[in-house]
Amino acid sequence: GKFLNKYLEPCIMLHKAFTSLTPVFTCGGNFTGDTGLIGSQGYPGVYPPNNKCVWRITVPQGRVVSLLFRALDLESDSLCRYDFVDVYDGHINGQRLGRFCGTAKPGALVTNGNKMQVVMVSDANTAGSGFLAVYSAIHPNERGDRYCGGLLDKPSGTIKTPNWPDKDYPAGVTCSWHIVAPQDQIIELKFEKFDVERDSYCRYDHVAVFNGGEMNESRKIGKFCGDSPPMPIYSDGNHLFIVFLSDLSLSADGFIGHYRFKSRSLSTASAPLTPMSTIPPTTPPAGLCKQKCKRTGTIESHYCSSNFVITATLISAAMRDHSVLATFSILHLYKEGSLAIQQAGKTMSTKVRVLCKKCPLVRRGLNYIVMGQTDEQGQGIVSPRNFVMAFKTKKQRDLGVLKNIRC
Repeated sequence: GKFLNKYLEPCIMLHKAFTSLTPVFTCGGNFTGDTGLIGSQGYPGVYPPNNKCVWRITVPQGRVVSLLFRALDLESDSLCRYDFVDVYDGHINGQRLGRFCGTAKPGALVTNGNKMQVVMVSDANTAGSGFLAVYSAIHPNERGDRYCGGLLDKPSGTIKTPNWPDKDYPAGVTCSWHIVAPQDQIIELKFEKFDVERDSYCRYDHVAVFNGGEMNESRKIGKFCGDSPPMPIYSDGNHLFIVFLSDLSLSADGFIGHYRFKSRSLSTASAPLTPMSTIPPTTPPAGLCKQKCKRTGTIESHYCSSNFVITATLISAAMRDHSVLATFSILHLYKEGSLAIQQAGKTMSTKVRVLCKKCPLVRRGLNYIVMGQTDEQGQGIVSPRNFVMAFKTKKQRDLGVLKNIRC
């Protein structure tokens, strides 16, 4: 016995020393500092049932939080409805960055500020050892293996939903991409494949695209869902912000899109938004034409010679030398031609360039009749021989008559 103890004693002491160094993981807590380790209660033992634990992480001001799972072992479910870990950007009312269960570890989850909240919930039936994760304070936009999103500043690149193309995107996730081009360039974004839960108003899963470097409703280009890829999107300036959000119900294949930087040109770019007032017609109409009036210069002759005719609400307009680039939300489509139309739910919009020697000022929120031609890319072009004029609802019937005439 003494002989055996002589050789076992160092092993026993080493085991005790190792055990004392192993952290004891409790249910939640507040964590600060540049780096740290969090884990489910009792990890690596089986986590307790019917439990909810909250970890609040705060790193120094000027840094953001990066969380990387070292281990993940929770009851598996396609929508993570039973046992799950939620990760939030911020402590209170933060955006959910993702919900996780099963054993597949995501890439790093990164906040926009210096706070993160991690919540683990278990139901009555538990299965697994829970999770182990390391958090660290990093510089904003620092490179690394991210779960999704991030800063993109190379001349071209790709964005895609998590799990693409192997399986459906996960429920309860938010991804944000900030694309930055050089000052003298703009950004073109094209979706190769697109399949996001369909809803008439894209209230649930959706992709939202904004001019600038943040979510700003006044600079929103569009909100998209369904299974039809949006038309190519062009930024007004050298920043584009894309947000993908999924809720905790249905999911779908997801999307893959490609961006590239392009030189500013009349066909795609515009100057910053300018204060606006009403836009007069470039060719003054004398009211809607009756059948016996002269066709030269009348709205009827313009209708016949135009490739597209719409009534629409002006969303935004930017002035350049000898042109105005306007984005319209379409009220009614009389002649479509080859006009490129962007659709998000029940909302249709299009970009139109008004060519002019002395450009008229325009006002956002007002309705207009727009007639013109389209270029090879499907963008509407209104030349001086076409016109844009203020539209009132009482003219709707007269336009309906024009729709039925033979040009």
